[in-house]
Amino acid sequence: MNADDNLMLWDYAHIRLIDIRHVLFKAGDKPNSYRFPAEGFLYLVRGSAVFRLNGNKHTAERFHILHSGKGGQLDIDWVREELEFYFIFYKASLTLTSGLGVRRLFEKNSPFQRQYEFAPNAPLDLLFQVKKMHRKWLESSLLERIQVKAMLYQFVYEVERQRQANGKDYVKPDLVEQAVRYIQESYSQPITLSSIAEQFNYSVAYVAKQFKNKTGNSLIDFLIRTRIDKAQELLLHTEASLQEIAAGVGYADLSYFIRIFKKTTGVTPGNFKTLAQARVKESDRPKIRLRLSNAGWTERSYIVNEYDNHYQYNREGDSPMYRNTRMSMGAAMLLCLVLMLSACSSGNSSVNSASASTSPAATVQTQTSSPDADPNSLSTRVYKDSQGHEIEIPESPQRIVLQGNSIGDLLALGIEPVGIDRRFIEESVYLDQEKTPAQDIGFPTNLETVVSLEPDLTMLGYAMDKQYEEISKISPTVVFDQNAPLSERLPLIGEIVGKKAEAELLLADYNSKAEAMWNGLRQEGRIAEGETAVVLIYYWDKTMYLMKDGGVPNLLYHPLGYKMSDAVQAIEPAEGAPYIEVSPELMHEMLIGDHLFVMYPADADAEKSFNELLKTALWSTLPAVKSGKVTFVESKWNYDDMLTSSKLLDELPQMMAH
Repeated sequence: MNADDNLMLWDYAHIRLIDIRHVLFKAGDKPNSYRFPAEGFLYLVRGSAVFRLNGNKHTAERFHILHSGKGGQLDIDWVREELEFYFIFYKASLTLTSGLGVRRLFEKNSPFQRQYEFAPNAPLDLLFQVKKMHRKWLESSLLERIQVKAMLYQFVYEVERQRQANGKDYVKPDLVEQAVRYIQESYSQPITLSSIAEQFNYSVAYVAKQFKNKTGNSLIDFLIRTRIDKAQELLLHTEASLQEIAAGVGYADLSYFIRIFKKTTGVTPGNFKTLAQARVKESDRPKIRLRLSNAGWTERSYIVNEYDNHYQYNREGDSPMYRNTRMSMGAAMLLCLVLMLSACSSGNSSVNSASASTSPAATVQTQTSSPDADPNSLSTRVYKDSQGHEIEIPESPQRIVLQGNSIGDLLALGIEPVGIDRRFIEESVYLDQEKTPAQDIGFPTNLETVVSLEPDLTMLGYAMDKQYEEISKISPTVVFDQNAPLSERLPLIGEIVGKKAEAELLLADYNSKAEAMWNGLRQEGRIAEGETAVVLIYYWDKTMYLMKDGGVPNLLYHPLGYKMSDAVQAIEPAEGAPYIEVSPELMHEMLIGDHLFVMYPADADAEKSFNELLKTALWSTLPAVKSGKVTFVESKWNYDDMLTSSKLLDELPQMMAH
């Protein structure tokens, strides 16, 4: 982001000063971890400290400036000498008159969410300003508060001028990692997608898209999995009642907690505890179990309440912080195990560096360890993945672990992975397609489980943090883009697993059947030339989105299928978002099409809230509703893997007939 864009957004934005606080720590204090309740500056005026902002380590001396967006996590090491600093918190939002270009820039490159730190060239000018602002802020007069707000702009000007003089660049925090930490810290509190988006000052659609792209999973699914994991720990290691456990992991309604627990694990909480106790009694000898699903993130606490800024006001000097940097026993044991495996494998394998090239796949190396061994399983080749890693992988892998949502692609190719994230299959349209159900590797991926499965290839549809480095020590590992269109993704997966020709045949057959389906619907008069369609997806929390992409829209907007109306085509999503949020009062302006397709999850809560919408006058007066051209589609059909896409060709005509 250039300086002019930065200053333009400061000019366009509405700035509200939230708080100015003076903080003092004595030598020997252990400050708590602290999450920025709003956008803000920290100005260190005395002492020095080693601190981490969103995990990035910095060393700060006296007169150091630090800026963070809302939700940024600050950790300060043990205070060795007296430490004094000021917090200046503000809230930035765009005015209603801001144009679309400004709004896109605000969403994508907001300077208010960026982090940076530097030592100013003229620190005393800033010090005098901060002290004066703090003194005025403590005065109760409204006139002084207005004066402080004016002084804030002068302070920002001086900071920006000196930052540019220092040549310091912005660092954009990883939104997904921040959201993961937020959920793991506050899972016991009421959390929604909207509240998380508000916590980090982004739109709901942008947060949802970024989380899905990086993890392959929805943010709400991750929240549920985190809560259920915590509930399992409480069931196994405490005598708390079900009501206490439900409340402790964020579910006030006990019956709903039991339903969601069974939906996630396959058993009720009571049966889970009974089965676990039975397994303990049947064990003849002790076993070492590593619980490493969350080994990459340390648990930290922070203050949350119902108020707008999510923090409690504390008097000067009592800022709530702590940090815990001890490595978990499980993580240490896994590291030892991985290093041993790595050492063993390095002594028994060799990679022909001359065979590595810039092409996606290079020549095959054949190694033979036994006359009776299957030669296909022992042939290897060097493959260059989507992140540029050059890896020696099996020509025809036999034991694949998949991280991501492309399970239907592998099954369509006749590949049964030994390990998957089972949440992507439990609600799928191909639930019964596995001959031998794969082991659940969980989310985040449990490295202990991956080790136990002894894969000869691990495929990552997405990679978080340092996952590649960790998993590649266990088996050959390739990264691919699971969000690429089916026409690009399936041949790529086929190439990785040694079935590229089969993948291309599957795609050709799918395209032929899609043309036949649409030609059949046209011949039956069920779709007219130039007829338009619009797609809406509805969620259990009553949020609705206009869809332009996904498994269902991609089929509907086939060249022989429906057209997208000019009005819908002109509606642009926020930068980085896959679709556009629709409020009930705007349905008539946004859901413009001859035929309306409504996707919804097969969930009791969603069905209940959706039925309420169907009874409203706004819904009943939609043109497509009045003409009877509404088709309801379960949201499980919106995946674009090969198995789901193929089955949708058979199901769509039947759905439209109802």
